[in-house]
Amino acid sequence: MTAAASMTSRKRKPAPGTPGGVLLPWQQAWRRDESRLKLWEKCRRIGATWTEANDAVMSRLAGRREDYWFSSADESAAYEFGEYCRFWLQSAKAVADHFTEQVEDPRSGRAATAFCVRLPNGARITAVSSNPRRFRSKGGDVTLDEFAYHDDPGAMYDAAQPCILWGGRLRILSTHNGDASQFHRFVEMGRRRHSGQSRPGDIPFRLHRITIEEAVAQGLVEKINESRNVDLTRQQFLADCRAGCRNADQWAQEYLAIPSMDQSAWLAYDLIEACESEQAGDPALAGEGLRYVGMDVGENRDRTVIWTLEQVGDVLWTREVLVLTDEPLRIKGEALLSRLRHPRVVRACVDATGLGAQIAQDAVATGKGEAVKFSLPVKDALFSPLRGLFEDRRVRVPADRRVREDLHSLRMVRTSGGSPRFDAARSEAGHADLCTALALACSAARTTTAAGVILL
Repeated sequence: MTAAASMTSRKRKPAPGTPGGVLLPWQQAWRRDESRLKLWEKCRRIGATWTEANDAVMSRLAGRREDYWFSSADESAAYEFGEYCRFWLQSAKAVADHFTEQVEDPRSGRAATAFCVRLPNGARITAVSSNPRRFRSKGGDVTLDEFAYHDDPGAMYDAAQPCILWGGRLRILSTHNGDASQFHRFVEMGRRRHSGQSRPGDIPFRLHRITIEEAVAQGLVEKINESRNVDLTRQQFLADCRAGCRNADQWAQEYLAIPSMDQSAWLAYDLIEACESEQAGDPALAGEGLRYVGMDVGENRDRTVIWTLEQVGDVLWTREVLVLTDEPLRIKGEALLSRLRHPRVVRACVDATGLGAQIAQDAVATGKGEAVKFSLPVKDALFSPLRGLFEDRRVRVPADRRVREDLHSLRMVRTSGGSPRFDAARSEAGHADLCTALALACSAARTTTAAGVILL
């Protein structure tokens, strides 16, 4: 290692929080917890790294002599942590050496910058970017920041955990990066420990969690107003955060500490958005192409959806999405039959499970309907080809957030026997009712054998 220029030569970013560095309730809870293994499941920009810098500095000023190693996903985050440490040292009027070092990265062959503080008692705080090899032969306290976004989180943990053997502490802070990440698995271990249901092999993490809504309830907006000299209301602040999100998945992961489901979604956002069109879903734009209908019949709180497609070349265009909620079953059935009377409609696939049985029977009687009773194999036959249509961009759906989120809500998991099982979480927005109706309509188009119809 070779010494490099002082950190004072770089412009310091404004520190978050409030003048004087007063910690808010969720930050105070993190500071008070001296557990050896600690995990913070958090939303974005609520001062977690800021709080951890406070802990690193103040605990050493109070006498803790262990070296401290901080690693984040990139060099800019490591620099920011070093600047936060400087702020807390200045707040405490403490004298410490600040410097940078160039550390050789064995993977790339390039030098990386480490940001260092040496305190009067000899303890050292070092902030570096992600590289498991840098923890080899090190000892003391370790913090892995934005753990879910490290290149190899598992290797980072494996290298960092032995560092605490002689009385050190390990902290992991992160927002989520999907529901298949190592961080999410650690969070699940922490939840099981908290509920007294730990499994053999679980690591005994002490779990902390904070969402943007919880942070707002504990005074975040008031601190932002104080530090920025603005006058936001709590409701306005949350509304602005939500309005800036691209979709519900982003809002959930970045602000509500809920891991993104996009990686496990049967229809990822990119697939859906590539098939969206402002012209889809407008009945007035229907032409002379053959039409196909799918109907998902809702029970109890679920919606009933009738989805109509028109075949234009080899692309199925959405011409109408009719959503029915509290109407009597008779009205729902008539809505379907009125569409089957249209001369361009050649086939309909109708949910015949439960309440839909009578509606499906009436549709079959017209000569255009097919009754579909849901089962694991039937759902596979519906939803697997549906994704193929999206992948090939042979379907067009409305550019509407509600439609997008419903299509995205469908999940596929494997049963213990290895068979695919399709399902969606039930919410106020439905139970993948739109997605199911679309899949039924696409099935009607795919299985039609009337003369002149293109088989998809």
